Amino acid sequence: MYHADPQIVEIDKFTPNNPLVILGFVESTTLGLLTSSYIIEQLQLHQIAQIKSVHIPPVTVFVGGKMRTPFRIYGNKDGTLMVITCEVPIDDEGLYEISSVLVKWLEGINPSQIIVIDGIPAKGLLDKRTVYAAAEPALMKRLAGIGVESAGSAIISGIGGALMNESIGKKISSLSLMTETSIDIPDPGAVLSIVEVLNKGFGLKIGTDILEESVKKLHEQANDIIEKFNQIQKDKTQKSSEQSMFV
Repeated sequence: MYHADPQIVEIDKFTPNNPLVILGFVESTTLGLLTSSYIIEQLQLHQIAQIKSVHIPPVTVFVGGKMRTPFRIYGNKDGTLMVITCEVPIDDEGLYEISSVLVKWLEGINPSQIIVIDGIPAKGLLDKRTVYAAAEPALMKRLAGIGVESAGSAIISGIGGALMNESIGKKISSLSLMTETSIDIPDPGAVLSIVEVLNKGFGLKIGTDILEESVKKLHEQANDIIEKFNQIQKDKTQKSSEQSMFV
């Protein structure tokens, strides 16, 4: 019998050691999902739990050669890192219930920090981007030291915003890291910007070689397209000038 209330089903052993908890979901962009997936793969985290709810679309995700439910929790062997992710949007009606159950569960493992990853929708390919944070003053001051800027006024929506809202007033420190991400093309540069902040600000050692190479190739392809376009325009102008000489 399926329970109406959200459930966290633990499927593997995890001994928490004040873990850093990173959350990445599908919101207005896919940056959160892409970042969390990259971290899980690079650090070879293992699934420790899954979340079930009538508000989560009943789909099956085939990842890592296994059939999985979409809302999953991963951890490392040392108990110092957890990543929570979901490939599908959550019904608005279920945001409060799911976030309430999840934050209560997180309170029991005493996390050192909760970090919600979110994207700021942007058009086209970006050469530079800034990472912003929504955080308490003391933490914001530390992040400013590694180049992170305050988000100023921001509304964090979706399941990430619901989780942060639910953690307010509890013994859980939460913040959101966000940066511009293209909605037109895959954007490894946005993931790289967030990962670099996680490495510098929270002592993680997430490899960035794959991301850096992807960014390089993407910009090379873009520059090649621009050069070809400019050459076509130049040829058109030259041809038009030659024809006008004989009119």
